[in-house]
Amino acid sequence: MEWRPEYSVGIKTIDRQHQEILGYIRELAGALESGDGWSVTHGLLIQIKHFIKTHFAVEEALLEICDYPDLPAHTVSHAAIETHLEKLERRSVKEDISQELVQFLKDWFISHVLKCDKEYGEHLAQTFPGVAFAPPAA
Repeated sequence: MEWRPEYSVGIKTIDRQHQEILGYIRELAGALESGDGWSVTHGLLIQIKHFIKTHFAVEEALLEICDYPDLPAHTVSHAAIETHLEKLERRSVKEDISQELVQFLKDWFISHVLKCDKEYGEHLAQTFPGVAFAPPAA
């Protein structure tokens, strides 16, 4: 799963974090394809879980600062994802959940980024016209 321009929410920091999440998904998918899925899944899952938690904190802080009206629902969706990742982590110790994890992350990424995250990106662009949420290009 590669980064595509349509995944951009228009906020460079968030887009970079989304690209990093895609990197984890690719790494998991590669391990699965090479037959090393189970042996690397648990460790990668822990890394992904921690990174996603940090990403959610950054996203929620930005949305709070900008007084995003759908922040409560967005926060609830984040909590549900974190809970699901916790359950997968517990299961990954005893069983190979590699394929399930890769599919879950792909599905979540597409549905969350292309719907929920794009919505706040559009909201911020409309609410704060002319404000650059990304640092100027060097």
